[in-house]
Amino acid sequence: MGNIRTLSGALVGLVTLVAAGTVQAQQTTITLLTAEREDTMQPVIDGFEKLHPDIKVVHQSVPFNDLNAAVESRIGQGDSGIDVIAADTPRIPAFAAKGYLKDLSERAEQIKAGAPNPVDIEQVSFDGKIFAYPMWTSTQMLYFNRDLLKKAGVELPSGDVDKRLTWDQVVEAAKAAQKAGAKWGLEFQQFDRYYQLQALFESAGAGSGLTGDGLLKSDVGSEAWAKTAKWYGDLFADGVAPRGVTPEQTDDLFFNGEVAFLVGGPWSIHRFEAAKGLDYGIAPHPYFKDGKPATATGSWALAINPNTTKLEAAQAFAEYASLNGEGNYLTTANNPVPPTNPDAFKTYAKNMEALEPKIGPVVELINSELKNTAVGRPRTTGFVAFETVMNKSFADIRNGADAADTLKAADRQIDRQLSRLK
Repeated sequence: MGNIRTLSGALVGLVTLVAAGTVQAQQTTITLLTAEREDTMQPVIDGFEKLHPDIKVVHQSVPFNDLNAAVESRIGQGDSGIDVIAADTPRIPAFAAKGYLKDLSERAEQIKAGAPNPVDIEQVSFDGKIFAYPMWTSTQMLYFNRDLLKKAGVELPSGDVDKRLTWDQVVEAAKAAQKAGAKWGLEFQQFDRYYQLQALFESAGAGSGLTGDGLLKSDVGSEAWAKTAKWYGDLFADGVAPRGVTPEQTDDLFFNGEVAFLVGGPWSIHRFEAAKGLDYGIAPHPYFKDGKPATATGSWALAINPNTTKLEAAQAFAEYASLNGEGNYLTTANNPVPPTNPDAFKTYAKNMEALEPKIGPVVELINSELKNTAVGRPRTTGFVAFETVMNKSFADIRNGADAADTLKAADRQIDRQLSRLK
C-alpha cells in the first residue's frame, strides 16, 4: 500500500511538472519598445496579460532622443527582437518608406472601428496604407502657479478660450512673478523639441518650416522664423526661462513651486496632483497678438516590426492597447494624455472632469484646442531628418547662439539632407 501511495504521488508530481512545462512552453514573449516610463505602460501590460495568460509582454524603454536611432539600428538591420514599437505619428511616413513598419492595411476595418476619427487614421497612414494603431492624441496648455501669481498681484489667467492670453501678457506676468520671488517666470516642458515649439512659429505666421512638393524644401531661413526664434532665445538670455535643465526635469521645477508658468501637455496633471501644497490651474495655450492661436498635437501610435516572428501575439497586444476601450484607457491611467478610442476617452474625460473645480475646465479646453487650434507636424518622408536638425538648432538658440545665423545654417543643412529624398 505504501509503495502504491508513493508511486501515485510521483505520478501526480510528474503530471504537474509536465503540465507546467507545457504552459511555459506555450507562453509567447513579445517585446514592446517605447520612450515611456515603466509606470506608464505597466497598467496596459497587466490588463493584457490578465486576458492573455499565454502572452508575456516585456517593456524596453529608451530615452526619447534615442528612439529614432534604436529603430534605425535595430529594425533597419532586420532585428526581430522587438515586436511592437511606439511610433511618433509624424515619423511614420519616413519609417514606412524605409520598410521599418509592417503594413497593417489588412486590419483597416478593425482599426477604423476602434479609432473612428479620420484625423487619427490619417496620422498613422502613408501612401494610402495604414502602418500603425492609433493610441493617443495630444494638446498643450498653460499651467500657472496660483500662489506665485497672487504674491505678485497678477490676475489669474482664465480657462476660457475667448480670454486666451498673448505671449506678451504671459511674459509680463512671468517677470512680475520673478520680482515677487519666483525663481523662474516661464518654462517650456519640451524646450528643444519641434513638437512643442512649432506652435510658436505657426502662431506668428511663419509656417511649419517646410514647403514645396512633398514638403521637402526648408523654409526656416525666413525672416519670420528668425524673428520668432529670437523672441524665444531672449526668454533664456533674459533669465525668464531656465537653462541647464533637461526636458525630463521641467515638470519638477513646476512641481516644486519654482516656476510661475509652464507650457505643457495634460499628462503632467498626474504628477502635479501628487504634489503636496501645489496650487495650480490651467489656461489656454498663449498666442502672438498679431497672429493666431495654434497648439501642438499628434502623439504616439503602436506599430509592428515587419521582422517579428510573433505577429499574432504582437497584433493582439497592439489592438488591445489601441482599439479596446479598456486597454486604450489603461495606457493613460498613469499618463493622462487623450486616448483615441471613444470608449477610452469617455472614461478619461470622466476622471479629468473630477479635477475641474480645482484646476479649471480641462476637458472643455482639450476638446476645444483639438478641434480649433491644433496644428499637426509636417507629414513628409523628410520629417525625421528635419526634426533632428531643428531640435539641435533650438538647443543652440536657447543656449545663446544667434537665431538668424543658426536658422540659416539649419536651412542649408535640411535642404542638403532632403534633396536626397526627392
